Amino acid sequence: MFARGYVPGRSGQIFVVPREGDILTTDSPYARFMHGTPWDYDTRIPLLFHGAPFVRQGSWPATADQQDVAPTLGALIGAPPLPAATGRVLDEVLVPGAPRPRVAVLIVLDAMRADYFERHAALMPTLIRMRREGAWFPNARANVLPTVTGVGHANIGTGSEPRFHGIPVNAYYDPTAGKGGKTRGVYDALGPRELRVLTLADVWHRAAGGAAVIIGQGGAFRATDGLVGQGNDPVTSRPVFAASYDEATFRFTTNDKAYAHSAALDAFDARVFWAAATGDPSGGAAFAEKDFRSSSLYQRFEGEALLAVLEHEAIGTHPATDLVLVNLKGPDYTAHAHGPDSSELQETLRELDAQMAALLEQLDRSAGPGQSVLVITADHGMAPEPAAGRRHFDTEVVAELGKRLGAPRDCFHYVDPSSSQMYVESARLQALGISLQDVARCLQSLDGMAAAFTEDEVRDAQARLSPPLDAPGGG
Repeated sequence: MFARGYVPGRSGQIFVVPREGDILTTDSPYARFMHGTPWDYDTRIPLLFHGAPFVRQGSWPATADQQDVAPTLGALIGAPPLPAATGRVLDEVLVPGAPRPRVAVLIVLDAMRADYFERHAALMPTLIRMRREGAWFPNARANVLPTVTGVGHANIGTGSEPRFHGIPVNAYYDPTAGKGGKTRGVYDALGPRELRVLTLADVWHRAAGGAAVIIGQGGAFRATDGLVGQGNDPVTSRPVFAASYDEATFRFTTNDKAYAHSAALDAFDARVFWAAATGDPSGGAAFAEKDFRSSSLYQRFEGEALLAVLEHEAIGTHPATDLVLVNLKGPDYTAHAHGPDSSELQETLRELDAQMAALLEQLDRSAGPGQSVLVITADHGMAPEPAAGRRHFDTEVVAELGKRLGAPRDCFHYVDPSSSQMYVESARLQALGISLQDVARCLQSLDGMAAAFTEDEVRDAQARLSPPLDAPGGG
């Protein structure tokens, strides 16, 4: 899994697997729960295709991966093959001879564990009905590490994996960025240059020749861009709409050089929305952004913004199949703060299901009944509440590592615990007589750790993967 996710220069030098049931996180109250691991609670994800007469109903036991989503959705709308896809078309979904839908919608429910469909079924009548009516894959999984937003969405959007598409983490340490280095987001400039292969949206934008509307929207740019890809194409006249929520401005923003911004989003200000929803007499002066994001109100905000854009852009009324690619981040933010077993998460799921019902109604109004395909999946899951003493913090791990090895703490950069890897200043350590293998062995001996691998070990594992990096269309 690490080998599929390894990208030289962006991946770390040490790859970490926490013990099943342990959580490695930061000391933020909004990150008490974390993901990123190979365990079932992080890798088992929902995968649902819905929409007669285009989709065959049934529960299909075959293993399905995130990389299968784009090739299958592409087959449903008649898109050309994806040039770097490692996933397959899930043929069991396709109805032979079916017409093309007027609109295809991919919804990635951030941190939506597959077992929510059993544990919280009573809260999600719309999604449960869709599962019953559609094609459900109970053995769908993420097969790449780390299981995080940026990686999962790029896997889903491209049908490929990080060793080809180039997005291995949410954020990485860049030692070349001035004295002391710098932490960078994988889409540092809110643009698609870091994505090395085409997405389904890119391929369809060109193939449809501007006859289809393409919309990407999400709760963070690292989600949106992995789905929507390169954006506007000079060959076609119709723009690609893309936007993501910005926690600094409380609004949806975009990269104007690559994408268009739907005017429907101008009315969506989180602070104003929160004040109206809560009856805040201060008019938003008491707005606490992170509390808002980790509540069901944020899920309503995301859902209503999406519906406004679909209505404004007249989705489902164009000559070719319109393509809508959406990240709904509410389950992730809520579960990070409160956990997957919390009442807060249940409220978010209840709101999410209401938004799914509203989306189905809107698609029927705009495109017509029986003219839409929806795909529901997730980028990753979320760890449950750990037993006492099994929640560990990145600063403690670095401090203990430095103590045991006799090395300065600033030799180790634990950029993001969910990335399950550490960036190490190898030259400084070598001067102290410490190898990467020494670091990996020491990490593995710490409380809460199941395994640790060096970059060389992961690179060697990648060389054994199929297809190889130099395969036609790959890289």
